[in-house]
Amino acid sequence: MSDQIILKVNGQEIAMVPFVQKILMNTIEAVTKELNGCPENGDIEISIKREK
Repeated sequence: MSDQIILKVNGQEIAMVPFVQKILMNTIEAVTKELNGCPENGDIEISIKREK
């Protein structure tokens, strides 16, 4: 698969099995496809800041 998804928490990469990678990637791609003005090609970056 040429697509790649990486999950990092506090800078540490978290391993994911292919099933979880596919669910996460498909969900994010489906949401971005519904956004007006969002290109269909290119990288997608998401950053979530959590309060402690």
